[in-house]
Amino acid sequence: MVLMAATRGLVWQDWDDVYIVYQPSSAETHVFNETTAAILRSLEAEPLAADGVKRETEAALGVAQGGLAADDFVFATRRLEELGLIEYLDEAIGGQ
Repeated sequence: MVLMAATRGLVWQDWDDVYIVYQPSSAETHVFNETTAAILRSLEAEPLAADGVKRETEAALGVAQGGLAADDFVFATRRLEELGLIEYLDEAIGGQ
């Protein structure tokens, strides 16, 4: 499964471990924790396979591979999808 950013041009503001994200396309402002922000930021450059996003997120958080609980990762990505910030794609992209 591949994840991709559904929108571009997000405006970020971080305060310690809280991330405020303004989404111009919907005129909505979102508040995220460090984990959710890291997931979203990992998709800014290009779509990635879900396991790649999880690995990049773990690296950004400074935890060992597998240190981010799968349930927490799935919950965060599904919430980002509900908000229209990411999309799930079934096909692989570019051998990822």
